[in-house]
Amino acid sequence: MLAFVKHLRKRWEDWCGDHEMEVTIRKHLTENGFFGGTARLRNVRLVAVQRPGWLQVFRFDATVRVRPEIDEDAGVDPAPEYREVFGLVKDDIRHKVSTVRFFEQEQERIELFARWSDGLICLRGAHGLSVR
Repeated sequence: MLAFVKHLRKRWEDWCGDHEMEVTIRKHLTENGFFGGTARLRNVRLVAVQRPGWLQVFRFDATVRVRPEIDEDAGVDPAPEYREVFGLVKDDIRHKVSTVRFFEQEQERIELFARWSDGLICLRGAHGLSVR
């Protein structure tokens, strides 16, 4: 029973909750050399907002599979390569614009977050991004 509850909690924590944003993230990953449709998104959280809520910044972590370069001469499929990426989504609902950026180093995400969240209300604590 405890394992089932832990499983449900994990599913709840990794649930994106916004289909359009999830599709945007996956599309961006696909356009940048990964298999975005099979990416495992985790920790999608609102981390900054501008009143009255039109401008929002979300964080996410993902395990993504690298799309290999196709070598027609080799004929052998390479072993799958996976990477951990750290990303941000800036969602401006007024203008219907979503900007997605991801990095392989978490420090780079923190630096971009510092720029994007300037003047916004930021979440503190375990799910926020600390600006050092």
